[in-house]
Amino acid sequence: MEKNLEYYKKLPYTIVIKRDKNNEGNICYIARVLEIPHILGDGKTAQEAFKCLNEHMVIAIKAYLRDGITVPEPQTEYSGNLNIRVDPELHAYLAQEAAAQDMSLNKYTSLILERRHTYLASSSPSGKKRVRPRHSHSVH
Repeated sequence: MEKNLEYYKKLPYTIVIKRDKNNEGNICYIARVLEIPHILGDGKTAQEAFKCLNEHMVIAIKAYLRDGITVPEPQTEYSGNLNIRVDPELHAYLAQEAAAQDMSLNKYTSLILERRHTYLASSSPSGKKRVRPRHSHSVH
């Protein structure tokens, strides 16, 4: 399949819309696409912000294609491997906690992240466990 504008418009980009305040202190909404962080949309409503973001995404994707720049795509598969760097003191603390729990550092860290995810999912407004990011939409 040719990777043209229509191809990219059908991809499930992750859209995040946040409530904010503008320079005058009025409520506004900011929309962004996680896979292409420099593209933003704003509006007085979430819908306006989403529409503005879609317009900006189309403009950006056209420019990427015109200039031969690779258009970032949503990641759809995950390996389960996560490599992170942490402060040496935190590393020591986690290693000690893991040993006290008779677990490997990898298993202990995974358990902490899983518990945090479960907590956040259970405290979401819908009460549903979220595996995917909050808003995932195709570009219109």
